[in-house]
Amino acid sequence: MTTSRWMVFLIAAIPIVPAQAMSRHVAVSAGSFFAAASRCEQQNLITPGQTDELLTALDAYLSKSDKINMAAGRARGTKDSQVFVEAEKKWVSFTPDATSCYRVQGVLDDYRAQLGH
Repeated sequence: MTTSRWMVFLIAAIPIVPAQAMSRHVAVSAGSFFAAASRCEQQNLITPGQTDELLTALDAYLSKSDKINMAAGRARGTKDSQVFVEAEKKWVSFTPDATSCYRVQGVLDDYRAQLGH
């Protein structure tokens, strides 16, 4: 699966309305995406700090279960260098490079726009 394909699924993954819980798989996928974004930041392929800033901004829109499942997805994504593709219910490798991180930045920008930040 290409990086761009799994990112298409992520853009609509987080509902920007309070207390509307995501499915467990969607939340795990979103968490794994943020792990990938953090890896891009660590490699200085995107601006450092924006992933945690965006997660803080999203916090008010996430249910308790969303937060737990996103944390689990982020932990596994960080540990295994993978993202969870919700539509296919499987984990795929993520390697931060200029192309994949450019796409990650695009998704972060879309989330930021939805939040009005």
